[in-house]
Amino acid sequence: MKKAKIIVLSGQSNAVGIGHVKCLKRSFSDAKIEEYFNGYENIKINYYSQDKISDGFTVTTRGCTEMHKDTIGPELGMAEYLNSKFPDEEFFIVKFAVGATSLKRDFLSPSSGGYYDIKSFKNEYNAFLDAYLTAKPIKAGWCYNGLVSVLNDSIEYVKEKGYDPEIIGFCWMQGESDSGSLDDVNHYKVYFDHFINDFKNEFSEYLEECVFVDAGISDVWNCYKEMNAFKKEYAEKHNKFIYLDTIENGLTTKYEPVEEPDVAHYDCASVIKLGKLFVENII
Repeated sequence: MKKAKIIVLSGQSNAVGIGHVKCLKRSFSDAKIEEYFNGYENIKINYYSQDKISDGFTVTTRGCTEMHKDTIGPELGMAEYLNSKFPDEEFFIVKFAVGATSLKRDFLSPSSGGYYDIKSFKNEYNAFLDAYLTAKPIKAGWCYNGLVSVLNDSIEYVKEKGYDPEIIGFCWMQGESDSGSLDDVNHYKVYFDHFINDFKNEFSEYLEECVFVDAGISDVWNCYKEMNAFKKEYAEKHNKFIYLDTIENGLTTKYEPVEEPDVAHYDCASVIKLGKLFVENII
């Protein structure tokens, strides 16, 4: 049976991707931009990204991000790299990402006391999203439910298509919202271990070859040094776990949009590079 190679992308806004399409010309040729816009037929994506949902697998291209923004996410860099290195192979990206979310609330997994009701997630998602966007009380763990739900659906889909599903990579771009204070970082340390173990238990039959890649956060956040030190230490202590140093790799947040730089989010070239770095560490 043919393998369905699945790569998971999850986290907060830099996993969503806030690289403005209008800024692509600063870093890429017209031919490359056209390639991005056309997408990569052999690299499919199923996503819940902020307020935009693909409702099944679709071609990976621009705009797998937010409903009312013309932006790109790391999945585009992933797809470009995979298509370049393995043009005759298929890959399936599964993305669940929501901006400004934290591990202490939104991605709180069951072992940390998070809400867990996978079966009802789809019916509740719009209510969850509305509560999140309007700063109303929300069930802790709703994003963990979402991640598990969309990944379960994706696995069932590839099975129905005659594939043998295999999760080859888990890419995590999160931690900014948990870096406000040292107490936040210390709580993150506990919650993250629970989160990873719960995820592994949930999908154990598909994770034999999975590589976990945990991206560091940029230097604009209050306790970025402590957060990144933990991420690096955790990766060093766990098998098939890699810390991706975004600062050392030169990812920037300082230049786009030119008229008013959004320093919380990676510039277009860095969004693409982030995606490439994720998959380079997996394959």
